[in-house]
Amino acid sequence: RRRLLAPLRQARSGPPFDPADRPMGTIFVGGTGRSGTTITSGLLGRHPDWKRLHTEVKFISNHGGLADLVEGRTTFRRFERRIMKRWWSRGERKGLKLILSRRDIEDALVQLQAGLRTDRARAAATFAHRLLDPLAEQERASGWIEMTPNAALTARTLLRMFPDMKLLHLVRDGRDVACSVLKMSWGPNEPHAALDWWARRLEQGFAACEGLPADRVMVMHLEDLVIRDRERTYDAMLAFLEMPDQPEMRQFFDTRMPADAMHSGRWRKDIPTDMQAAFDAHYWELVDRITARGFPYRGEPREAAASA
Repeated sequence: RRRLLAPLRQARSGPPFDPADRPMGTIFVGGTGRSGTTITSGLLGRHPDWKRLHTEVKFISNHGGLADLVEGRTTFRRFERRIMKRWWSRGERKGLKLILSRRDIEDALVQLQAGLRTDRARAAATFAHRLLDPLAEQERASGWIEMTPNAALTARTLLRMFPDMKLLHLVRDGRDVACSVLKMSWGPNEPHAALDWWARRLEQGFAACEGLPADRVMVMHLEDLVIRDRERTYDAMLAFLEMPDQPEMRQFFDTRMPADAMHSGRWRKDIPTDMQAAFDAHYWELVDRITARGFPYRGEPREAAASA
């Protein structure tokens, strides 16, 4: 059936798509998960020149996606099955069905399969641009923003695919991340296991981004943006992204991202009192391990933590 349909699909897919024909900017927002990626991408998406994708597309950075395809960790057939089934429909309000048509994906898959024979990274980038650039064009934007926590884990491959990309790597206090993860169906359901999950993901993200050009990857602590140094961090983020400030962004930042809305220090409410000392000690052990590896994580000063 595939052999019979291939000529028809190739004919209707039109001439090969080259991202150079439609140069769209790409911004990725990643982190450990529960680290502020959603709210930060929402902030960036208020810029009129950028289209924020309102559902995680999954097919770029997630397991079995384009990054794995480029690196040879999955096959084209497995990728095809995932995008047409698993990532197509992920519930009523999620999935590629909200932003793409099956026919567009099928046509793009034809060119992806052909392109993989010559240049895997270029073929993968072409596939993403072919599907996502039109969404930005519809809103007269010059690029798109894709928020997937796994973007930090696949930073090196993303840079191979999108040499001009920008990656914002979000980092958040591990105790607050752990407490947020405890409420998720997909994460650990025990506080210490959640801390270990956070540390492992954070280290993997730092390792993936290590040594990449400073004009392509920026590590940003959520606490800096929302609480500690709002204006300076906000300006530094915009400068890195080469994104001039806009009234829509400023209003979102002031009204939707005030310091008290971040629930910083939520772990002191969520973790039972008799568990807090051991939980906090475990966290600082992990911080010592992370910083000993030279990774740029900054927790709150221990003096402040001890006096809280």
